[in-house]
Amino acid sequence: MAADESFLRLLLDDAGVAAFDAPVEDARAAGARPERLAHLERERAVALRLRELLARHRRNEAELQLLNDTANDLASMRDLDSILRAISDRARRLLDCDLAYISLSDRDRGDCYIKAASGNISGLLHELRLPKGTGVGGLVARTGEPYSASCYMSDESIVRTPEIDRTVVAERIDSLVGVPLKIKQEVIGVLLAAHRGVRAFTGHDISALAMLGAHAAVAIENARLLAAARSAVADLRTANATIGSYVQDLERAADVHERLTRLVLRGKGVDDVARAAADALPGEVVVVDEHGGVITATGAVTASAAQELAAVSARARASGRTLVQDGLCAVPLITESEDLGAVLLLGGAAPGDTDRRILERAALAASLVLVTRRRIAEAQARVGGELLTELLATEPRDHDLLQHRARILGVDLGACRNMIVAQTDGASPVRVHALTAALARRQGGLAAHHEGAVVLLLPGDDPHAVARAAVRELSRACHHPVTAGTARAAHVTRIAAAYEEAARCMRTLLALGRVGDIADARGLGFVGTLFNGRPDIGALIRTTLGPVLDYDRAHRSELLHTLEVFCANNQNTKNTAQALHLHANTVTQRLNRITRLLGESWRQADHLLEVHIALRLLKAGEQEPQR
Repeated sequence: MAADESFLRLLLDDAGVAAFDAPVEDARAAGARPERLAHLERERAVALRLRELLARHRRNEAELQLLNDTANDLASMRDLDSILRAISDRARRLLDCDLAYISLSDRDRGDCYIKAASGNISGLLHELRLPKGTGVGGLVARTGEPYSASCYMSDESIVRTPEIDRTVVAERIDSLVGVPLKIKQEVIGVLLAAHRGVRAFTGHDISALAMLGAHAAVAIENARLLAAARSAVADLRTANATIGSYVQDLERAADVHERLTRLVLRGKGVDDVARAAADALPGEVVVVDEHGGVITATGAVTASAAQELAAVSARARASGRTLVQDGLCAVPLITESEDLGAVLLLGGAAPGDTDRRILERAALAASLVLVTRRRIAEAQARVGGELLTELLATEPRDHDLLQHRARILGVDLGACRNMIVAQTDGASPVRVHALTAALARRQGGLAAHHEGAVVLLLPGDDPHAVARAAVRELSRACHHPVTAGTARAAHVTRIAAAYEEAARCMRTLLALGRVGDIADARGLGFVGTLFNGRPDIGALIRTTLGPVLDYDRAHRSELLHTLEVFCANNQNTKNTAQALHLHANTVTQRLNRITRLLGESWRQADHLLEVHIALRLLKAGEQEPQR
């Protein structure tokens, strides 16, 4: 076989470098002439150059194919982390190196950090920060130019840090090359490849890595732009949802406002306002007055809850604005001239802005209702008070006309027979008048302020029960004791006389120091009888001694006689027993019986005086009063 053909066959078979020495050695062994041997040497050199050129072309073709595959793969990727991992892996394969990794520039901090790696053997590389200008990555990021180091630790051009050196040692890196990742001359990162051995990176290696870096920079920027676009779309969707929710809230608030306005125009009450607000709010609505008392509520309110509502309401009214505290939302009902209370929302989640606006509109509607009702009530109270004042006049009046005026106010004077004259101790007169007017209005009666006292004319069959209920309500609302005298008016023409009798009873209670009590003439005992223009002796005796008289009649006993002797002997049990010719124990038993009948207080000075007088009156009449 010719030598030229032998070299061509070796090139075709992609034989190793040593195989190209065989034709020359064979010719030398065969004794070929020097000219022949020189020709073979020249042919061998040409063949080796051709072999190197073919290897370079094949390597370039593989690199181009790898770059093309990488570009195609990167174009289909959308996730930045996936893109970075793919780039690191392709860089490692492209340069046939041990390790490849990517660092990204941190625009906020001015440095860069390792984001992805392929072939790493330690956990130190991930998220390693590279201060600007340090390490190969920091140097490339600062200069924007490729850089390679065949021996990293001995390269004096590299600025090292203890943290970077620890990572280099842990990864056993010797040789390192890095190229910048640029977008419009801005370095967004660095692509690096490393060998765990000494290697001089050629210009071809750097060019190939730079080409991969160019593809990588575009893919990274596209991923960032796509992420930014997705974030913008998400923000737009969120904004659209927010706008839609805001529009819905506005429509809901407008609907509630329209409904509340209709309620006010139709003259509806605070109950209707509270229910309308509760229908649109996530919880129960409670309206409290200026003293924290519950006016109305759409749900049950316990005593402990009422105390908490009153406290939160007071803080809201003091601040003059909406208050959200401990799961409660309170809006004060404050006009220019008066404090009306507060509207509260409870039992739901923390109220949003729209819920607060709805509650505030409900508070405005409730304020309008309360002010209107209060002004109407004040007008009615003023008219009713004027009517009652005329009824209290002692001179003759046109009672038919007065009854007609009362009917216009919705008051039946024929049913209003209970006269109450009261005086409060320490309460505000304005508040007392408002409370009595409201009390009279609810019960279909009249109220007035006359001669320094509060006067009530109320319907009812039991005068004592009516008076007790009225005084109890006034005392509770005023937070002050109320002292009241009461009398029964037999006819509309007797209202003035009933007033005089009730006023005398009230003054008598105050004179006796019985502040906070309520009594009629009979309840005052002999004092009431003395002050009454028509004394009823029999009633006094019955009121004071009735239970003892009834017991003696039923049991044929002598408790009354024992009581009389006991009083005559200055309440001395021993002297009483001697006077009655009885054993002291027997007298004690009779006195105990009397105590059970008359009550524990009969031996007290005031009560005992009444007993004395009743016994004298009974003895003077020499007969038992009619039952």
